Amino acid sequence: MADPIRIFIGSGEASRIERQVAIDSLQRMTDRPLAITVFNGTHNALEVLGEPPRPAPMSLRVKYWNATEFSLYRFLIPELCGYQGRAIYIDSDVVCLHDIGELFDTDLKGADFLAKAEAYPDRAGALWGLSVVLFDCDRCRFPLEQFIDELEAGVYDYRDLLCMGPRFLNKHPYQIGALDPRWNSFDFADRETRLIHYTDLKRQPWKRPGHPYGDLWFKAMQQALDSGILTDTEISQAIKRFNVRDDIREGNRPRWLTRQRLRSWLRQVKQQLRPVKV
Repeated sequence: MADPIRIFIGSGEASRIERQVAIDSLQRMTDRPLAITVFNGTHNALEVLGEPPRPAPMSLRVKYWNATEFSLYRFLIPELCGYQGRAIYIDSDVVCLHDIGELFDTDLKGADFLAKAEAYPDRAGALWGLSVVLFDCDRCRFPLEQFIDELEAGVYDYRDLLCMGPRFLNKHPYQIGALDPRWNSFDFADRETRLIHYTDLKRQPWKRPGHPYGDLWFKAMQQALDSGILTDTEISQAIKRFNVRDDIREGNRPRWLTRQRLRSWLRQVKQQLRPVKV
């Protein structure tokens, strides 16, 4: 049997629902064995299905610099893999639409890791998207304590670190290769998309209805429920904690939204039918 594909998912207690949906989609789309580890930033813990959680090797000093619950945990991956082999990092707010083995087997062409190139064209500077990363763990070393020293000294800023900006790379010249953009498609999916990433925090389907590709996520949520990876009890708990919207069970177009849109359409029609004053 082939060695399992090592996958690390950035998450926390508040993102449990989307995390379970992501895990189910990863497993459903491949016949290859997966070794999935969850970074639970809420508890500074590593979680593997069927095993008790264990502490992540991150100091509180570094943890307090996390922009989200899990921002800096991806840099632990080479160390956790013993600086050997390959590993994939994925944010939790995704749905996998293709065999993740294709990404794992991608030719790195001598790069230390692959990330999304020019991920944020609306922002100044050449920035990389590290929400999906393929690491060559043999080549990667991420001294987090040193990074924090340099942040505090103003050598570069936090965005430079998280997005591998020019000032950070001047200090730490990692060789970054361009990830096939189909493996990190921001809020869009077509026949070629390998993985959709719901990046717009104000429009994520589990938080707000009507996302253009929300139906895709809710289909994946139902599949996760059917497989048992996600439970209705977990959904109820997430609703009580205000981590997901309270009408999440109604899907991407809840009844109230349909009525609201109908009323809006009727108002527009009435305005168009009003006689024009001359």
